[in-house]
Amino acid sequence: HFCHRTMFAASVILGFVGVATAGPPPPPPAGIAFNATFSSYAVLQQQPAKAAVYGVAAQGSSPALQSIVVTVDGASAVGEATRYSVPATILPDGSWLAYLTPTAAGGDYTITAQCTKGCINTTSATIEHVTFGDVWYCAGQSNMWLPMLHTFSRNYTVANISAGKYSNIRLMAGDSQQSATFPWMTAAQSIADGNESVPDYSLFKFSGACWYFAEVLTNRLTEAAERDSSVTVPPIGLISTAIGGSMIEEWLPNATLDLCKNLSRSTSNEILYDSKVLPYLHMSIKGWLWYQGENDMHGVKGNVLDGTGYACAMPTLIRHWRSVWSAEPGTTDPNAPFGLVALPGSGSEGGPNMGAMNLAQTASYGVVPNPDMPNTFMAEAFDLNDPWGDKTCYGWACCRQATWYNFTTCNRSTASQNLPLDVCDNYCTVLFGTSVFMGGIHPRDKYPVGQRLATAASSLVYGVAGPVTGPVLSSCSASESGAITVQFNTSLLAGDVIDIGPYNETAGLSGAAVLSNASMFCVETLLRCKINASGVRPATCGSPGQEWYCGDPLPADTEARTTHSRLWDEATRLGGVPPRNPFTYAWIPAPVIAAGPGQVKIDGSVLNGTTPAGVRYGWETQCCDDGNRAIGKALPCAIEACPIVLSKSRLPPVPFMARITGGQCECIPPQVC
Repeated sequence: HFCHRTMFAASVILGFVGVATAGPPPPPPAGIAFNATFSSYAVLQQQPAKAAVYGVAAQGSSPALQSIVVTVDGASAVGEATRYSVPATILPDGSWLAYLTPTAAGGDYTITAQCTKGCINTTSATIEHVTFGDVWYCAGQSNMWLPMLHTFSRNYTVANISAGKYSNIRLMAGDSQQSATFPWMTAAQSIADGNESVPDYSLFKFSGACWYFAEVLTNRLTEAAERDSSVTVPPIGLISTAIGGSMIEEWLPNATLDLCKNLSRSTSNEILYDSKVLPYLHMSIKGWLWYQGENDMHGVKGNVLDGTGYACAMPTLIRHWRSVWSAEPGTTDPNAPFGLVALPGSGSEGGPNMGAMNLAQTASYGVVPNPDMPNTFMAEAFDLNDPWGDKTCYGWACCRQATWYNFTTCNRSTASQNLPLDVCDNYCTVLFGTSVFMGGIHPRDKYPVGQRLATAASSLVYGVAGPVTGPVLSSCSASESGAITVQFNTSLLAGDVIDIGPYNETAGLSGAAVLSNASMFCVETLLRCKINASGVRPATCGSPGQEWYCGDPLPADTEARTTHSRLWDEATRLGGVPPRNPFTYAWIPAPVIAAGPGQVKIDGSVLNGTTPAGVRYGWETQCCDDGNRAIGKALPCAIEACPIVLSKSRLPPVPFMARITGGQCECIPPQVC
């Protein structure tokens, strides 16, 4: 499927989007030109950064003899006229680069580049209606790529833009699968090329998660400005370069991969760094948003302390991007903010250890920011699977609106489950209201993802009062009665308090679980062949010959699992279908029974008198599916269904898992509790 970069046929449920392929470079321009990362209506990074503009010179020009001048002409946000010129630096490859005077947010400017000496002609290049603000670069794989077209809230956004909202947001509106750059557009321009009957808006080709971040950030800053006149709402520029099916290794230069063990070794490594990152390195930006990891789910999640797996690769990418983007002093801040989305369970790609992946996304600290990932923020998404992500009704051909409806197949399938023939009607209504892209792996509820990113960024980056993160485990204690008191870090709550919302206690859908057998506590479980009668552990084996074991810490033989094919699917490599994972099913769902200002109580009596050996929350769990066969067909698997949440900000806890020794929690290092 898409996350594997496989091509597939189009239909109402499976829309085709191909992967852009590299072709020959375009011929040099006949005259001076701006790089394709710039166009009219662009947003350049506001002060204190000095923004850069850059481009290429005329074909046949001699770089050593050239002189190029860049002129900025326009008016600031308060109407102050501005006109100045700066010389451009001619780089060895013949391209030019100019740094502009740090400029306050807003304004409307015309920027002209002109060759004054040494060019085969003296034509100038001009971009108009340029403004200054905060530029955010969005990257990752298909859930960052997922266009607005496939999101539930898209029509509300169009209506709001039509009503004059979000005029501060501009974007490179286009499908990042097809190109690394697109012309800049205002929000209004991005919906000017469509209508309700034919909603072929440019906006709908753009990343949903990236857009909704800017939309909600604008809302939050606008609300804060109404309370505090010192808060301003800057123009926001959005760039999305996400590519479906990409691995983190492809977004890093090969030279950095040796900094971490147990990463994929593939000919595709670095390819997206070269094609999607390099074109923007001279551009001054505010920060980054990152939603990726699905295609690394079959790899090693690891731990930053021993430099292994994704837990090492994630902070390595952040450090490297900050370093190369800020190489010129005074441009991008060397500690610029970096936002991430923690994967939901639907993003597992069939790989094990989603809890370990979520932990690895924080460099193993269980919270961001942290010492290895300073000035970072995260949107938790373990409770944001697609509420209608189950494709059963599609497989049964039960949607009567569709050309692929098949009464015989639908009738036979629903009857076999003792379900009514119309059980899929609600699913089909939702499907034809918002087309899904390949099913639940690409949740359509991207608005709450952007909302959580924006909530964190508004506090961490823009200084709006409120928490940067949801509740973070601080400590816990277990009583003789089995009650486990979980204490959260109160300083990180920023005045917010813990709430316990309603949940299906009968079905055990609290999101919390407890462990009785300490030997079954494992962060990263691995699959291998059992030792056979000859005392040999074979390289391949059928399903009965496989076993799960704990990889904490990773054994030496994991080092061999560094090729993409082996990381991709260990079960396939071994042969057959893997057995049920005993480390997963050793955990028993437990009720959340009470909350205080900074704590909750979890009922460990489900262990029937056995002393709890571990506790976890939001770790490889969901809180909506109680086994009702109508879920995903007649009924949604509701988002945000897990009970623990911050009362005001509505942020859920950061997923955690901890041992309980001597009645007290012991967190997974380097997390401290």
